[in-house]
Amino acid sequence: MNNKSKSCIVSDKDGEAFWQPGVKGNCITIKVSPWNIEKTNHTIFLHELPKDGQVLEHFHQNDEEIFICLDGEGIIMINGKEHAFKQHDIAYIAPLCKHSIKTISEISLKLMVIISPTGLEDRLKMIGIPKTVRNSVAPEKFEFAISNQNTHGVVKN
Repeated sequence: MNNKSKSCIVSDKDGEAFWQPGVKGNCITIKVSPWNIEKTNHTIFLHELPKDGQVLEHFHQNDEEIFICLDGEGIIMINGKEHAFKQHDIAYIAPLCKHSIKTISEISLKLMVIISPTGLEDRLKMIGIPKTVRNSVAPEKFEFAISNQNTHGVVKN
């Protein structure tokens, strides 16, 4: 997809994908961002968080974030309170709200994530490894020092 200024459909095959730090198979595919929609105020990405995967507690200085569960089950911690998260559930996370998420099902937790304003996509690319082939094998668990640093409005605890 290459649509810089018009309304469009983003197919399931569209988007740049990046393996993310943490558990093997943690993958994010950027679906909508300024990379492909010139004047958008949103970043939308598919996050596939495998069994036993987690996103550690953090908050966003200015960003609103919405999680939509497509498949699997997880637990979302929001300001220290645990919430079950399953298919078709939606979580709204306000700026400065501490949150984390982990997969508790045998299958990957698949989330569509909408975040505004844009910019997080640049961090996800910076801390990730490009997934250049659609069905490629995930790299072993990895970490980059930068993934634990506060960048792009993300503050880690």
